[in-house]
Amino acid sequence: MSRMILICSFAALLATVGAQSANAFESARQSEWAQAGLACADVGIAPGSGDFNQCVFNLYYTLWNEENERNN
Repeated sequence: MSRMILICSFAALLATVGAQSANAFESARQSEWAQAGLACADVGIAPGSGDFNQCVFNLYYTLWNEENERNN
């Protein structure tokens, strides 16, 4: 019985940590996306335009690729 309680407690702890990690990752991703948007606006591209959306997309994923190449 105590083994079952221990296993369930451990599973609940892992689920909580996993959810917190996922939330932290999503928050960081949104922050980086917002920073890319600010950078595109700083160079004079009108927010909401197709060029702005393309700028944010290109900047975000270019930096993401560079960071992942450095980490691998």
